[in-house]
Amino acid sequence: MANRVDGTSRNWRPLLVAVLAIVTLAGISYGGLWLWRSPLGELSRIDSLEQVRVKGPFNAVTQRQIEETLLPFLQKGFFSADIRGMREALLRNPWITSASVSRRWPHGVEVEVREAQPLAVWGEDKLLVASGELLPRPAQMRTGHLPELAGDEELVERIVTQYQALARLLTTRDMEVKRLTFDELSGWQLELVSGVELHLGHEELLERVDRFLQLSRGLLAPHLAKVRRVDTRYSNAVAVQWKQN
Repeated sequence: MANRVDGTSRNWRPLLVAVLAIVTLAGISYGGLWLWRSPLGELSRIDSLEQVRVKGPFNAVTQRQIEETLLPFLQKGFFSADIRGMREALLRNPWITSASVSRRWPHGVEVEVREAQPLAVWGEDKLLVASGELLPRPAQMRTGHLPELAGDEELVERIVTQYQALARLLTTRDMEVKRLTFDELSGWQLELVSGVELHLGHEELLERVDRFLQLSRGLLAPHLAKVRRVDTRYSNAVAVQWKQN
């Protein structure tokens, strides 16, 4: 059975948040002001709704998506606008974790949204967020240096827990975890930032990675740039596949 990090499984989310917080915060930006005018003649000048100020990260959700969500509510003007309905409509977007909507005298509405925090890329088209959910990956969203995880979606917690254990072990430059995958047939597959791939199998993962690290500092040290793949499933040895020139 695969090695697991100490502690109860419920602790994986805050730990992963701490590991990746600096990556996520680097992508935050806020804006902007949306000017919108009601059709002429439908409302008095006093009741006209002319500005919608939207604040948010705009990483997963675009300002255009928010505008399209709010547009049906803006036809009634400043006093009649359904503020509660706007908020509920925004929260139907799975990427929006909180939303506040308020009137701003004399002709405006202010909207602020918060997005789910992505912690890892999952497979080809999803992102793992801080709540533990897998959400569809927005086409425009930059994932930066987030780790890549993949496997059966029912095993999310197990895979994240194993990632945490490996991330604590692999801290040297170019030895950090880039991608970790698991399937019942092949077991655990690990790719490092350097491009080296490790076939870890199903058990004794940390011991096998530690064995590779010792070799990378010793016998393999002068040849690491030539290493493509390392099979660590043997008891007292590894099999090295070299890059082709």
